[in-house]
Amino acid sequence: MPQPYLKRILEDRASLTREEARELMQQVLAGHFTDLELAALLGAITARGESPGELAGFVDAMRAAATPVPLNKQERSLLVDTCGTGGDSSGTFNISTAAALVAAAAENIAGAQHLVAKHGNRAVTSECGSADVLEALGIPVSLSPADAADAIRSHRFAFLHAPALHPAMKAVMPVRRALGVRTVFNVLGPLTNPAAARAQVMGVYAAHLVPIVAEAMRLLGVRHAFVVHGSTGPQATKGLDEISISGPTQLAEVYGDAITFDTLTPEQVGLRTAPIEALRGGDAAANAAILRAIFAGETGPRRDVVLLNAAAVLITAGAIPASPNLRYEVFRAAIDLAARTIDSGAVTELVAALSS
Repeated sequence: MPQPYLKRILEDRASLTREEARELMQQVLAGHFTDLELAALLGAITARGESPGELAGFVDAMRAAATPVPLNKQERSLLVDTCGTGGDSSGTFNISTAAALVAAAAENIAGAQHLVAKHGNRAVTSECGSADVLEALGIPVSLSPADAADAIRSHRFAFLHAPALHPAMKAVMPVRRALGVRTVFNVLGPLTNPAAARAQVMGVYAAHLVPIVAEAMRLLGVRHAFVVHGSTGPQATKGLDEISISGPTQLAEVYGDAITFDTLTPEQVGLRTAPIEALRGGDAAANAAILRAIFAGETGPRRDVVLLNAAAVLITAGAIPASPNLRYEVFRAAIDLAARTIDSGAVTELVAALSS
């Protein structure tokens, strides 16, 4: 029954163990909470803050309830994801979605073997989600598990629509939409890729989440990942769930059982700082037009921020050899690969192939 967990979290502000969190999420997904109880639970967890063990336990239950994508072990070992938390209220265009397409297209340029399983949703707390902009580009976003696997094999890219592959989340979505604010599910979504990607770049909407999510990833056995939170400017009070070119980015690198922390600035990797206003997006049609322009060769801040975020994806995917002691040089090499990929026309060709 929900009551013991509600009391511990609401009244005692206690953190749950991984096993307790797994059991709690199983009850949530099974519909054992009323909408009022669920809203109280989500509000309490958000106010108190999540622990790494709790996140890992919640993810365990959500992964177990997800509809799997039928890939073999070798294919799964090559997967990388770019799903972020959203909820940063920045109004930027779909940077991580653009980065995912660039990374997928880079295979033709580099001869790398990575595959991109882009997990995401329609807009919940923003104007345009990853599903919305991909649909505006003509790319299917409601693939069955079998069709997603075929797309990954054929094109090295597929979009995994979270609601379709996490059917148990129907118990949560009405309350989440009614609340209209960030909850623990913003953090959990990117950690629950139905294709079981063990490499990823995950942006988080708040700086305090960087070490928490990194430790949760370590507990979950991530192979290689970056957890990032970017600044929107020198005096900014809010940040980005992306690597930023408008200010420094707080970065945690999870590599096997090790976690390292760093701060990354555009200048350290050969890019120029640009105001956040240069990265503003709009609705799905506007953001699709921005992505098409970047892929067609547009230069400037929008291209630069995509290059930087695509570089992180390529590093975690193994297309560029990782080296914590030479991180800036590694990023520069990955940025160069991403730029050559765009300039070759490979990303535009990939979008066309995915749309056909």
